[in-house]
Amino acid sequence: MSANAFITNSKSRTLKKRLDELIQHSKELKFLVGFFYFSGWRELYESLKNRDDLNIKLLVGLDVDKSLDRVLEVAKEGDSLSNDEMADRFFASLHIALNDENLDNQEFYEQVSYFLELLANGRLQIKKTLEPNHAKLYFFKVKDEVKGLLPDDGKFITGSSNLTRAGVQGQNEFNVEIGDYGTKEAEDYFDELWKTAVPITEIPERRSDLARIIRNQTQVADVTPFEAYALVLKSYLDLIEQKSIKPHVVRLLEERGYVAYEYQMDAVNQALTIIEQYNGILIADVVGLGKSVIACMLARNLGKRGMVLCPPGLIGDPKRKDFGWHKYMEDFKLPDWEVRSSGDLENAAKYLQEYGDDIEVVIVDEAHRFRNEDTEDYEWLSVICRNRIVILLTATPFNNTPQDIFALLKLFIVPGKSKITLDENLEGRFGFYSADFKRLSYISRYYNSEEAEKRARAEKFYVEMFEAPLPIDIQRVQQRARKLAAEIRAVLEPVIIRRNRLDLKNDPIYSKEVTQLSEVEDPKELFYGLTPEQMEFYDKVLNEYFSENGRFHGAIYQPYIYEEHEALDSEKLGEEENRTKQQQRNLYEFMRRLLVKRFESSFGAFAKSIENFERVHVRVLEFIKNSGGKYILDRKLIEKIYESEPDDIEAALEEFARQLSEMKITPKHQRIYIVDKFDRAEEFMQDIQSDLQLMREIRQQVADLDLVAHDPKADCLITEVRKILNTVPAKGEPKRKVVIFSEYTDTVRHLQPVLEKAFSGKVISPDGGLSPSLLRQILGNFDAALKPKNQEDDFQILLTSDKLSEGVNLNRAGAIINYDIPWNPTRVIQRVGRINRIGKKVFQSLTIYNFFPTEKGADIIKSREIASQKMFLIHNTLGEDAKIFAVDETPTPSALFKRVNTNPEEEQEESVLTQVRRLFLEIQSAHPELVERIKQFPARVKTAKAFSSDQLLVFRRKGLGLFIQSVDDMAQEKREVRSPLLEEALPRIECLEGEPRLVLGAHFWPAYEAVKAYREVLRVPKSENSLEVKAQNNLQTALTSFKAELEPFLPFIRTLVTDLREFKTLPKFTLRRLAGVELKKDNAKSLNDFKSELESVRNYLGDDYLEVIQRRLGSLKSEVIIAIENRNV
Repeated sequence: MSANAFITNSKSRTLKKRLDELIQHSKELKFLVGFFYFSGWRELYESLKNRDDLNIKLLVGLDVDKSLDRVLEVAKEGDSLSNDEMADRFFASLHIALNDENLDNQEFYEQVSYFLELLANGRLQIKKTLEPNHAKLYFFKVKDEVKGLLPDDGKFITGSSNLTRAGVQGQNEFNVEIGDYGTKEAEDYFDELWKTAVPITEIPERRSDLARIIRNQTQVADVTPFEAYALVLKSYLDLIEQKSIKPHVVRLLEERGYVAYEYQMDAVNQALTIIEQYNGILIADVVGLGKSVIACMLARNLGKRGMVLCPPGLIGDPKRKDFGWHKYMEDFKLPDWEVRSSGDLENAAKYLQEYGDDIEVVIVDEAHRFRNEDTEDYEWLSVICRNRIVILLTATPFNNTPQDIFALLKLFIVPGKSKITLDENLEGRFGFYSADFKRLSYISRYYNSEEAEKRARAEKFYVEMFEAPLPIDIQRVQQRARKLAAEIRAVLEPVIIRRNRLDLKNDPIYSKEVTQLSEVEDPKELFYGLTPEQMEFYDKVLNEYFSENGRFHGAIYQPYIYEEHEALDSEKLGEEENRTKQQQRNLYEFMRRLLVKRFESSFGAFAKSIENFERVHVRVLEFIKNSGGKYILDRKLIEKIYESEPDDIEAALEEFARQLSEMKITPKHQRIYIVDKFDRAEEFMQDIQSDLQLMREIRQQVADLDLVAHDPKADCLITEVRKILNTVPAKGEPKRKVVIFSEYTDTVRHLQPVLEKAFSGKVISPDGGLSPSLLRQILGNFDAALKPKNQEDDFQILLTSDKLSEGVNLNRAGAIINYDIPWNPTRVIQRVGRINRIGKKVFQSLTIYNFFPTEKGADIIKSREIASQKMFLIHNTLGEDAKIFAVDETPTPSALFKRVNTNPEEEQEESVLTQVRRLFLEIQSAHPELVERIKQFPARVKTAKAFSSDQLLVFRRKGLGLFIQSVDDMAQEKREVRSPLLEEALPRIECLEGEPRLVLGAHFWPAYEAVKAYREVLRVPKSENSLEVKAQNNLQTALTSFKAELEPFLPFIRTLVTDLREFKTLPKFTLRRLAGVELKKDNAKSLNDFKSELESVRNYLGDDYLEVIQRRLGSLKSEVIIAIENRNV
């Protein structure tokens, strides 16, 4: 035997090349293979297609199965199976093999026709061996005319190669070609197996079944455009295919007096699917639809022990269990669950470290409070949630910046290995979103600013983002902002359950349940008249004192700009310096806006704030004097502006003043400044004195105008409340009670004696404190869900801050009065949600009232004009703190007034899910047979139809997400791949039944391959990840330069480095710990500080935290569902 007899798939001698040569000289092929793989068939296609005289016998020895996304051969014994059963098993194997992703190409698509032709004319015969057979034998029966040149008995090749692309040319194999002996024995061996094998193609019914499977159930299936449209809708709904809630949970729900609403049951079922895939969920139904009930049903269904974190006022009474979360725990029989305050996360985390090994689920109520991952509270929350099932409850997930939303996702999604986006880098994506959001917001706010510097910066951002010449096209900016918001919503979609009242009304099933909700009337305007002197003071406060460039300097909140005046250019500062500067600027802006908002709220709250600010400034000056020129700024105060309610922030300001008066300095939480070393030391002291003088002036003006004792706004309130209480109720309805909301406790305290005097004994108010007994009293008078025997009628008026707008039922009230303008629209939604509860309908309609200033004696038209101007002044003063307008809207006085008075329910938009459910149910009702047919379609099917333009749309799935990629200009050599949203894609694929299917066009395959190869690259500004880089560099320094000193920590440091590079799970506050201590040689203090931080991080993370994360990650693979080509024909 010569060396040429050995075939190893080397460059010069591949099995493919030799098979091609022998096929040309053969009249019959007899192949015994492990399984029939089309990739191998494809390699021989060119040699076979022109041989009309060639017959092929294919004997298959094994079945195939799919494991870990790979098609693998398996030996399945068939002793007890009939021939029909073995044939069915072969068909199932063939179905798997022909739907292999590796065959998703033009060659396979075109060659299948030839394969079907061979089957039809009988030239290809296929059988399945009776017993599993691993042998590989390729026998060639030579043509008569070449006998003598080749052995008369033929030739055969045997060895390791299977009939796959890799087997015939791609990988190292060892085969031998034999022709001088053993050929008869080899053919006899094949023929004997052939005789006893199970016929596949010889029986007409089986041959037809084989052809039908290929035509209808593989990735070359003939799909009509209407089927494709229905398939996309069905695929979207299938991705949230629901598990079933356990029957005993529904029984428990009803036993405890709750109603089993279909939309809530579906939410639980969907949530169970989401949790299984992602280990967490965001439940974000609007207020009043029962998020807490859904969460409790989920908890009961999961059957695991857990912990609830909620605002203190929602905890309830742990002994009586008659309200709050303790009542829910009692109702849903979750006695072993912990209920903890979200205001004391450190102790909750420490409890879990000591006693929480069996706590596997965490419910976070009002989760939007934790929107800043660069705070200590967020770090503790991250510790609590890590490697547990996380259920986040919030009615306001979208009313924040991209980074705020990312902070919530990071509590259960692994940001570096994301399964909710096609690319895995969720952190990079949100860094990109955040940078765009900041620039778009800046352009929208300052594109027409009177300040040249701000206008120039807005223009710079515009040119960079849009690569377009000036002037700024604000409509283009707004369009980009809308697209950004839609993209963020799409990212959230796989892990969020979000329905509003409009969704329920428009859903074919849920709409029957919406009758249990009241209608909300358009808000009514209440105008309070000011004297000319009061109006002049009103304008001074807004225009002169606290406008963006007003008299108030806020020096005590931003000492850094006085200390480092020479280096204030943001582009020259380091990351940490820029952060300090920005944080202090934010604190100043917050305090300035706080004064304006309190002024609009009530003259009483404003007077109280002025007194507080005056006292703080006095104490600051005393501290600087008594400490020998030192000044401190409390980091806790800075963090409060991200996490707390306005009242809590003012309380923190009071605590800060107290610390100053007691000369307390705690370096852990405070930055110590030496005033004499400031670049602008004299100016710093002058500005503090100036602000103190301003507070004293204002205090005197408030007193001179007698605004607190004789408040025109309070007088107007009394008049309107009296009207509401005296209104004769509609038939079948009780008399209306009233809830008066203010954002500020000081306003509540200002109004309480005024209302008590006017409505003696009818007013109840939690003026800052909400004890269990007081809450019980409020619920007894205002909660319609209580049993009749527990309801009371002692109070008709509830005066409260927004602390009571979360998680409490107040639906015996038929009216809400917003005493101050809710500049954040979600405040209105939350407030209305307290009196409009699903299943607890008391009134047919509900009323909202809003207050506005006007001149005394002005008519309604003049009052609206004045109110519009005043509100617009306040809006501009508040800047980014006013969220009434989206970033894609241009504020105007009239638009602002109209927006404030818009019915909150009219602001709601129908979700994509509701739209898709409705469309698919219509198709299912009209074409049930079609829906059954498309269930058989595999992945990666294709179709084409006529349209107004050429384009390709490819629909992919990953996890529970449906993703779309498109090529709009398919003829271009360099094809641009976009990622449209589903709502953008649906009109492009929508069509009627009967829409003809076109043959795939000439540009289809190049465009399709471009989509499959595409990987999105997001350019994230350095500022968005500089902290991460700094932490990583510090850890690398520890590994390379401090091995001996840090030996016990080295494995944990390597784990942290891996996390930072690949998984990115650490919150910013933790990164700041790791980056904050710069390691230096011969500096014992820096080393000890770094060790201390490492020890702290390791204690709460654990050495193996990353291993646990890796074990639960699962597959990150995506799969094409269907490709739809539109052609302009």
